[in-house]
Amino acid sequence: MLKAFGCLAALVCLDILYDTTHFVVKRYELKSSKIKSPYHFVVLSDLHDKAFGYQNKKLLDAIDKIKPEAVYIAGDMITALPGKQYDDTIAFLKALSEKYPVYYGSGNHEYRMRIDTEKYGNMSSEFEETIRNLGIVRLYTGSCDSHRKDVKVYGLEIDRMYYRKWKMPVMPADYSLQKIGIAEKDCFTILLAHNPEYFENYAKTGVDLVLSGHMHGGIARIPFLGGVISPKFRLFPKYDGGLFTKKDTTMILSRGLGCHTIPIRFFNPGELIEVMVYPETDEIKM
Repeated sequence: MLKAFGCLAALVCLDILYDTTHFVVKRYELKSSKIKSPYHFVVLSDLHDKAFGYQNKKLLDAIDKIKPEAVYIAGDMITALPGKQYDDTIAFLKALSEKYPVYYGSGNHEYRMRIDTEKYGNMSSEFEETIRNLGIVRLYTGSCDSHRKDVKVYGLEIDRMYYRKWKMPVMPADYSLQKIGIAEKDCFTILLAHNPEYFENYAKTGVDLVLSGHMHGGIARIPFLGGVISPKFRLFPKYDGGLFTKKDTTMILSRGLGCHTIPIRFFNPGELIEVMVYPETDEIKM
């Protein structure tokens, strides 16, 4: 019995070691009548300063192999810690921005660092200025035109109270509508909204696609049950990773790439998300 337990513990440790140092590519294919030609892009979330190879060369190589039109970031590329340096993450973002249009939405770590200057000093202003100087489109709350005429991008920062541990505060029914309004109807709309728990609220804006992260896949995953615990320490979160729909809105929820507070991933390797949106008349190529 003791030997069997030791073997099981060793296997668990090996899986944790593997999952915290490797990532997989997860592909999603969608259709939309608002897209004039196929739209191919990748989604990054929750890197938390993780480096897959020197300055994330392995991750960059994987993106280059996909050959996307654009890169969307659903937040938390960094971890907010006083005095921390982000050289590797900035070098990775620089390499991305030299090849692709990059749209960067806020996670709770970027948001926290930006609003709490007493704790973080000028760390946020320096980081934000650096990535904007790279030509990266930085979205807080609002919208911007994209590199395509048939695509519009929105960002939504939610108040830090909605990231509180242990419980899920109720969000006013019109919260997202008050922040960004009704999404445009004549183009494909993408919303970068880090916390997926409020997907139903985001969907009220009528956006076509929500890109989220934050949940880290539930840290550890159990077959048939999914993710075990959320960053708020809520057990078996409803949204842990994957594709979800609410009326005409789809959400793609990344399981993220790195980790921070709980430095564990079990049955849960990091994810690089690849998305192909086809015109309604095209056949999805499986």
